[in-house]
Amino acid sequence: MPLFRRLRSWFVCALISLAPFVSAAQRPLTSPDGRIRVSFDWPARRSTALPRWSASFRGQTVLKDCELGLTLKDQGAVLAGAVPVSRSSRRVKERIPVLHGRSDHAANEFRETRVAFDSPTGGRVDIVFRCFNDAVAFRYELPAHPAMDSVTILEESSTFRLQGQPTAYAQYLENYRTSHEHEVVATPYHELRPHALLDTPLTLAWGQTIFAAITEASLRHYAGMALSRVTDEGSQSDTLISRLTPRPDGAKVVGRLPLLTPWRVVLLAERPGALLESETLYALNDPCAIGDTSWIRPGKITFHWWNGDVFDGQPGLPILAYDTAVQYIDFCARNGIPCHSMTSTEGVTTPWYFQTKPGVEPGPDTDVTRPRPGFELERIRQYAATKGVRLWTWVHQAALRGRVEEAFAAFEKMGWSGMMVDFFDHDDQDHVEFAEQILAAAARHHILIHLHGVWKPTGWQRTYPNLMNHEGALNLEYLKWSDRCTPAHNLNMAYTRLIAGPMDYHLGGFRAVTRANFKPQNVAPLVLGTRAHMLGLYVCFDNPMPMVADYPTAYEGQPGFDFLKLVPTYWDETRVVSGEIGESLVTARRRGTVWYVGCLSARPRQITLPLAFLERGRYQLTLWKDAPDAARHPNHLELAKQVVTSRSTLVIDVAEGGGFVAQLVPSDQ
Repeated sequence: MPLFRRLRSWFVCALISLAPFVSAAQRPLTSPDGRIRVSFDWPARRSTALPRWSASFRGQTVLKDCELGLTLKDQGAVLAGAVPVSRSSRRVKERIPVLHGRSDHAANEFRETRVAFDSPTGGRVDIVFRCFNDAVAFRYELPAHPAMDSVTILEESSTFRLQGQPTAYAQYLENYRTSHEHEVVATPYHELRPHALLDTPLTLAWGQTIFAAITEASLRHYAGMALSRVTDEGSQSDTLISRLTPRPDGAKVVGRLPLLTPWRVVLLAERPGALLESETLYALNDPCAIGDTSWIRPGKITFHWWNGDVFDGQPGLPILAYDTAVQYIDFCARNGIPCHSMTSTEGVTTPWYFQTKPGVEPGPDTDVTRPRPGFELERIRQYAATKGVRLWTWVHQAALRGRVEEAFAAFEKMGWSGMMVDFFDHDDQDHVEFAEQILAAAARHHILIHLHGVWKPTGWQRTYPNLMNHEGALNLEYLKWSDRCTPAHNLNMAYTRLIAGPMDYHLGGFRAVTRANFKPQNVAPLVLGTRAHMLGLYVCFDNPMPMVADYPTAYEGQPGFDFLKLVPTYWDETRVVSGEIGESLVTARRRGTVWYVGCLSARPRQITLPLAFLERGRYQLTLWKDAPDAARHPNHLELAKQVVTSRSTLVIDVAEGGGFVAQLVPSDQ
């Protein structure tokens, strides 16, 4: 056969074999229920374009021509002009257990497309998309390479090009070094400050028809992601672009191959409450990495730092003194509060461990493996054991640097059952990896962890179920020095930060005042919002180990403390009954056969609550609600009881900054 004919024959065969692949590679991906549809636009050969994707929800396009990009040291933009060379698909439908969360299981159901790209620079990048019934998720995977064992990522240029003009509920970050404690600003999307850093989750609302939240899952060995609205790229002026927190050397990530990025996630729903019911972020994380979990026992916890280091609202014995500890431990034992936290000395914020430098920041002689002089920890521990109360404490993350394993071995011997690790204030790769190192060491020594001064959750509690909580929110501690944590702010936090997962919020303030009577104070802080609103936070906020942060005599004998004692801290089922971003939230949660309902409201309103979530049969309802005079006396509650069924509907008046809570027990119990 002449050479020309052989070449023509090869070319035709190549087109025949390539055409089905190109068609398959660009085939849309749909959610199992068909509501979400993701389409792809992969670059043609000899193009310099980036791969792009679009997504629609219930037939309406919400994201269009979103670009995918990674820039690597010595390789440049590896996806510019990259072409797809293989594609695989799969479908997963399974139930995975959830420990101590908003439900007892997650529906891990999705369709997945994996496309391998050959880069013009000679490398390979896999892009993996998963389409859940409530989310689109994607990540980049850099496979092992025979010529290199590590890679440096200079930039990730994932974009989210929104369609229409949704309202954005944004938290502006001052810079990359942040505690992630900010107020939420509601603004038309096109009026977001150009190039400003936006925290995630970023919640978006297209009227009352579509709601979305952009965030990330499984943040491991990588830098945290913020977003920024770009305005200098022509037709891309309405685009959000990922911004990774840089390392000190300017790079974003340095990692060994193979390397998996976090999942970039867009949650989608037809109502805002559905974003709070989702378990998709949890499902996108790796299974439990710590083996036996039977020792993990969540529950409520005291936190004397919030109340000003007092027992009864007045100056008294030192807060770490043995006699004071006994009073707190007895209070816990009387009221079924399983944990007492001891953090610092009175009057100044100085840790319980040895440190001559005043304040919380570690000094040259800081030693977390030994208590400070005069702190009778062992004697206190022995007394707590006789009462069945576990001890918690606090530690500055920098005090653990270089000695994590040694420190947690010492903490276990001291008898600490858990601790708050604080002041990360950064989500670069180093701090992210350090936090995971802490969780792994704590698990080996059977210690539970709260992370404070930290980024939002990304589902780590699946991999490390000893992680009880994240802070990463402007919360009720701010009432010690400002009036920024209002009921409306609490509701904004519910529909933004809370979407990501458990949120520690310094709950339990029992001195509610009107806005006119509020003043910040360190000892015996006041709170904005009614007593019923404060109780509602225990139901509406995911929080496996919530604080009972006020001093003991603020609680005992007070209306509503009976509910605080009995409300669970994790759940078998969660349903958001109704709500509006920044305005109201009504959440129903089940533990066993007993249901609990919590309501938060920013303004006075009448709440209509159908009880259709109940099973058949009769239930005994106990309701704690705002008293008729709660607008003037916000600590006043009204208690009501009645028998109800799933056909019943409650109509409840709530006050300014008010709410209610309810317990529903099957009548045969």
